[in-house]
Amino acid sequence: MQLTWLGVAIAGTVAYHIVMKLTPVGANPYLSLAVTYAVVTAAFAVVYVALPGPAALRGAFGQLNWTALALGAVVVFLDLAFLMLYRGGFAVSLAQIIIQSTAALVLLAVGVAFFNDKLSMINVGGILLCVVGLWLINKK
Repeated sequence: MQLTWLGVAIAGTVAYHIVMKLTPVGANPYLSLAVTYAVVTAAFAVVYVALPGPAALRGAFGQLNWTALALGAVVVFLDLAFLMLYRGGFAVSLAQIIIQSTAALVLLAVGVAFFNDKLSMINVGGILLCVVGLWLINKK
């Protein structure tokens, strides 16, 4: 099942960046994202109703915490950043790899510092390759 979700994540990421790159420059970015979030909200509402969990809606809301709101804010900034990067002419072929590689390095430090993640020598080798890859990508 993990491979299925990995495939969905890869396909979704590719589609996400293609759609972001193809969003018309003349379209208001805030209205475009508002429509996007309305579609997402409607889709998840339908899924919630179609596949209910054990708790009623009131109880389900009670199980949420600050992370639902924080993730919403993060998604807003992430989507807006990619949309504006592409609108400014940033290469679709480089944006994702630069951002994800850099974010992976930051998350590596966060994981070790706050979540007790452990690194092996193989991991360190991968980190070095990531850093060298970022340097090569950004070399003019």
